[in-house]
Amino acid sequence: MAAAVEPDDAAVQAAVTRARALMEAQAHDASSVQTLKERMLHIHDDADDPELQLDWDLYREVPATMEQEEALLLDYFRKLKFIYLELETKLRFLADLQDDPETGQEPQILSTADVTQREQECKRVKQQLVEAKTRVRDLRAEIDGTADALAAPWAAVERGTSEAHVLLSEITDMELELAKIKAAEGTHGALTTAEAEAVCDEQILAMQTLDDETTRTVQEMEQAKRELNEALRALERLKAERSAAEKRANEAKLGMGRDSGRDWELERLCTKHATMLETLQAALGITRLAAPTARDLHITLAPPAGEDGHRTLQLRFDEPGGALVDVQLLDAAQAPVALSESVERYCREALHTNHAAALVQAVWCTYVA
Repeated sequence: MAAAVEPDDAAVQAAVTRARALMEAQAHDASSVQTLKERMLHIHDDADDPELQLDWDLYREVPATMEQEEALLLDYFRKLKFIYLELETKLRFLADLQDDPETGQEPQILSTADVTQREQECKRVKQQLVEAKTRVRDLRAEIDGTADALAAPWAAVERGTSEAHVLLSEITDMELELAKIKAAEGTHGALTTAEAEAVCDEQILAMQTLDDETTRTVQEMEQAKRELNEALRALERLKAERSAAEKRANEAKLGMGRDSGRDWELERLCTKHATMLETLQAALGITRLAAPTARDLHITLAPPAGEDGHRTLQLRFDEPGGALVDVQLLDAAQAPVALSESVERYCREALHTNHAAALVQAVWCTYVA
């Protein structure tokens, strides 16, 4: 029986030894965690550490690095927050599992009701945290909106400041130039009463001189206007005299020929040729003669009885009244008329001999061809 108990006692002793070792390790971890916690709680004491200070001059020169630094710091504090929460959880967990020799606090044993109550408390705190984060986001959005709204006024202020600096520089330059002018002319301070009166007298005399010159100029202008009117009247009189002289000259020129200047022989020849042209037009069936240009002549021929549509003979000369160079025959639709070989030969002979009447005869041949 004793032999049977000894192994059980050995197992118990081994379990006790392992439990003590585990508790010592937990106590060591707890002390280390407590030390880290105290260090984190007193981290603000190192705020004056040069390594933790930001180089604002660098950010002023390169503003884009501020955003990068902000992103890195945000990531760093996010990790630091996670580490802190993890350590705080471990501390509380260990404090609840073991006794505290210093305070005499015993391990905390929670019932189901306690767990439920703490869960509700955690939910309430978490809800408060969510609301706080929402307020922070709203505030940040409002700050961003305000910053965007202030961008344009700030740019305007910057432009105004730049303009003000430029104006101040110009004013300073003008003051310096004015001081140089005063120093060069020997003028110091304001004018005395006597000096001011003298300047006023000089200005009054100058104004009177200008007034006299203006009056004299106005009088000269009036005199020039009167002379101009007289010259215009003389010009009108000369125009009337010129018209009368030209009329008398024309009358004298007409009186130099026979029958007061009329050439009866020329008129007779013109009448004869006009009558002959009318007779030829009626005999050849020409209904219209037109000369679009000085070197073109269009002759429109009426069709003979029983034929449809008139035809137009277009003649072209090398110069006005010169030799024929081209001939073309068009129908009523202004389309070229096909000529037979005999008619074409006849047209070539007429062109060679410069015989326009023969061309008209060739046109009449096309009606019977």
